[in-house]
Amino acid sequence: MITRRPPGVPSDRGPSGAARRGLARLAAAAATTVALLLGGSGTALAATAHFVPEATEVSWDGAVATVSFQEVDVAVGGDATTISVKVTVDVRVVCTRDQSTLNIRKSTTALEVTEYPIGDVGTVTGTAKLPLELTGLQVPGYTCATKHLSITAVLEDFWTGAILVHKT
Repeated sequence: MITRRPPGVPSDRGPSGAARRGLARLAAAAATTVALLLGGSGTALAATAHFVPEATEVSWDGAVATVSFQEVDVAVGGDATTISVKVTVDVRVVCTRDQSTLNIRKSTTALEVTEYPIGDVGTVTGTAKLPLELTGLQVPGYTCATKHLSITAVLEDFWTGAILVHKT
């Protein structure tokens, strides 16, 4: 004869499915906490890491933006770090023909994320070349001249948390 358990009476076979899922979540959270406490986070390890503004150069030739940089005091667990480089170019052009004048403002952005090796003394030196073209700055039949050009590069190290904004 098979007997059924009355509603509300716990089974002697262990936790229910919902309880097992709850225990699994708790175990995962505990494991993550222990890993952070034992290993530390990259930001905590590299609290003094920073980009050197004087060692940062940004240029743009109309097709490629080049960013050279240096980060110092890098102390992360491996021999490389991940750095994102974002470059934005803003251009203002004035085009004239007889009595007609056109004011054109264009902007474009490129982003690159790359791993860079860390040198023996905790220094990262790198150069990023980002394809970055801007069209529509010439108008047929008009004479156009650039009145304003600005280039902004934002560097961010994902492991150390170091950030630099460089404007020209």
